[in-house]
Amino acid sequence: MPASSPPRRASNLPSELTSFVGRRREVAEIKRLLTESRLVTLTGVGGAGKTRLSLRVAADLHRAFPDGVWLVELAALEDHALLSQTIASTLGILDRTARWPAPALADFLSTKQMLLVLDNCEHLRDACAVLADTVLRAAPGLRILTTSRQALGLTGEHIFHVPTLSVPEGDRLPPLEALGHYEAVNLFLARATAVQPAFALTEDNYKAVVKVCRQLDGLPLAIELTAVRLRALSVEEILQRLEHRYRLLTAGNPGALPRHQTLRALIDWSNDLCSEQERTLWAQLSVFSGGFDLAAVEAICAGGDIDDIILLDVLAALVDKSLVIAEEQDGRVRYHMLETIRQYGQERLAESADESAVQRRHRDHFAALVDQACAEWCGPDQQRLLSQVLREHNNIRGALEFALSEPGAESGLRMAGALWFFWIATGLTGEGRRWLERLLERDVTAGRARARALWVCAYLCIIQEDIPSAEPMIQECRRQADQIGDAGAAAWAVQLVGMVAMSLGELTKARTHLETGLEQHRACGDDLGFLDTCFYLVAVTALLGEPHRAAQLCEEALALCDSRCEQWLKSYMLWDLGLVAWQLGDSQRAAASGREGLRLAREFNEQWAIAFCIEILAWTTHAELKHRFAAQLLGCADSIWRRIGAPLFGIHHLLRYHEQCHEGVRTALGSRFDAEYRSGIDMGLERAIALALGEPDPQQGHVTSGAQATAALTPRELEVARLIAEGLSNKAIAAKLVIARRTAEAHVEHILGKLGFSSRAQVAAWVAEARPAENDPAARC
Repeated sequence: MPASSPPRRASNLPSELTSFVGRRREVAEIKRLLTESRLVTLTGVGGAGKTRLSLRVAADLHRAFPDGVWLVELAALEDHALLSQTIASTLGILDRTARWPAPALADFLSTKQMLLVLDNCEHLRDACAVLADTVLRAAPGLRILTTSRQALGLTGEHIFHVPTLSVPEGDRLPPLEALGHYEAVNLFLARATAVQPAFALTEDNYKAVVKVCRQLDGLPLAIELTAVRLRALSVEEILQRLEHRYRLLTAGNPGALPRHQTLRALIDWSNDLCSEQERTLWAQLSVFSGGFDLAAVEAICAGGDIDDIILLDVLAALVDKSLVIAEEQDGRVRYHMLETIRQYGQERLAESADESAVQRRHRDHFAALVDQACAEWCGPDQQRLLSQVLREHNNIRGALEFALSEPGAESGLRMAGALWFFWIATGLTGEGRRWLERLLERDVTAGRARARALWVCAYLCIIQEDIPSAEPMIQECRRQADQIGDAGAAAWAVQLVGMVAMSLGELTKARTHLETGLEQHRACGDDLGFLDTCFYLVAVTALLGEPHRAAQLCEEALALCDSRCEQWLKSYMLWDLGLVAWQLGDSQRAAASGREGLRLAREFNEQWAIAFCIEILAWTTHAELKHRFAAQLLGCADSIWRRIGAPLFGIHHLLRYHEQCHEGVRTALGSRFDAEYRSGIDMGLERAIALALGEPDPQQGHVTSGAQATAALTPRELEVARLIAEGLSNKAIAAKLVIARRTAEAHVEHILGKLGFSSRAQVAAWVAEARPAENDPAARC
């Protein structure tokens, strides 16, 4: 048989671009702290390596957390009100309700065994503290590892101050052969050989290397920036320049320079060594949040002091100096700066006369990107467009924030309104509504931008079931649309009146307005508006007892989707088609439509459509008398509804189908129902979709029990596994086998890795299963 692979584990940790040097003691201590405390904060000066250390610890611990290790990067987040939403989005939680996101996040995490890494918390310290306290109280299996220049200040928080890298101390230098014991020297050597492959420590240069590392206080970032200078300078020349610079800063007393000023002085030196054009570009690049591509650099930074022809060369020079980091993503190069370097650039940009102009060009570039995505959304490139907007999410936030700082806010209104598809498709309804409400309050000028912002904000309010907030916006949108002759906004406003009536259970009124909206969208040539209205109209028409008319509308909409190669709304229309087939008694066609819609919805991670489709598959499965399967699907659907809002629009007619299915399956299974239903709730989105589609469990490893798995372990590992099954700790195993505790820990890690397990309990269960196979001669053949 082919070798088995371990089950996939959820994680979004980035790949390491350079080797990780040293920090063995720190990694071990932080891992120990995480076993004792559920909140550990890494503190230290900028450039001390807090982020890199946290990522290494998280990577080492991924097997210990069945629900994954997740990194949330907060450096680019400026609005503390978006903290919960940002974390939820990273975890794939799409909450479409109007409630504060933190409770929804806590509810989601309540059953998870997960490590959450919150990186760069200092500017959001209070918000991070409140959120951490909320979710830790609700989620006993959650651990949080944060990096910050200041502790969060919570009871039970363990603080680990990240030291600088070890350097030789005292007046006497160690011999050359002993330098491998010092982390700062090892890091310098690793980065030096990356830029000068022939570089090596010798009797002639090692003293200068040690002195450089001392001058830099063992700060990792400072060492990395300095080692790059070996392209043009010798170690001795670097040392001379460092000593001269520090002497000027400290009036001749190098010991008087605090560590945070050491890094500042080093970055000042890097700035001085740049050409004027490189310094200008460094400052201008600081306007970006969360990274950027070459097209954005050309649009925002070309011209003025930097000619278009040499822009790429100047950018390449900053990459060569390690001031900008280049990474390949999906075949394209994307750039970013470390936060310390970016903040320095922001200071320089603020000191220049170009700050406002650069910010306006940044805003205009991303506004154009949003406009293009909106214009092309109803077409074949939806997944690419959605990925592009998601990739630039932090830059879009920055552009919207700048728009709010300007007199009037029309540019921001246009951008936030054009993003309506993004707010809905990603589940970021709360964030979209917050931007729109702030912008609508800032700019009260009547016009097309405000009319669109009004209906988009009202739409988001309806999705969040906040009808009282939606209705005044719809009324104002209708008035403004009539005043300025905006037929498109008028059509959307009429559609929203129908959606409000639908949410309130007034189906006849809903159909009247939805039909009017549909015809108005058709007259405007707005295919996306037509399809969006059709989704609601088909459901209302079917629920009013006209399934054949509903089927005609649905087929028309699906034909339009296919003609435009539209996939996002097609997933919803396929659910509509399943609902109509269900009403007509054709459960086979209903199931086929539900599965097809689910496959499309999965491509967009569109959890509303996913929940709809799993729901109808639960109904059809119950109709086929597959009650155990139906109970699991009901659990899957309910777990999603609980996160994203009221199930099935909260419409009584649809809820009745849900309740009938629920009661029918419970009756059929009796006492077995709760266990099957709970298994559906607990399995997670990816496994739920696989279950609904009849696909293999994506998290199921191929190693199970018996001789095959036994053969994967060494005799010593088998012995350790049996002791684990007896309930012994690593310390007790070490004592019993007369081995070091570290050796016992290594054996346990190897066992977990080979068997694809995440806990000692799984090992114990496997041992219990494997023993019969070990004693069975046939099993050993």
